[in-house]
Amino acid sequence: MLILLPNLVFVRFPPTNPPARRTANLLLKASEAIGRLGVMVIPLFYSMRAERSYETISLIVMLAAILFYYWGWIEYLRSDRSYARLLAPMLGIPVPMAVFPCLYFLAASIVLHSILFFVFAAIFALGHIANSCRDYLLIGKS
Repeated sequence: MLILLPNLVFVRFPPTNPPARRTANLLLKASEAIGRLGVMVIPLFYSMRAERSYETISLIVMLAAILFYYWGWIEYLRSDRSYARLLAPMLGIPVPMAVFPCLYFLAASIVLHSILFFVFAAIFALGHIANSCRDYLLIGKS
């Protein structure tokens, strides 16, 4: 739930300058929606285990991803809620506000020991990162 919490910020404090409407790529939107549903539902049926070193590394990746994600949200709020801030590179990583939650979910698949969760996380990542890149390019052209 911690990774989804900042989305409430987005609802409560919407961006001041969202991009103009764009033609949606139905495949990418479907990928993002299906993946989002999967990463929210599947963990209800698994428990996390961190007994081996690779599981601990996955937990560290999850923690780092969520901290950077929260940092991005803080920067968004400090920048007068500029939509471009949500897409601006951070630490050289393009569209970090899309990359960090995807990295979090992919690492979570390891501690959940769930190939099914990994599949949904990858589907979500495909749609979420691609849609964010499209928005980033759109903002760059305006």
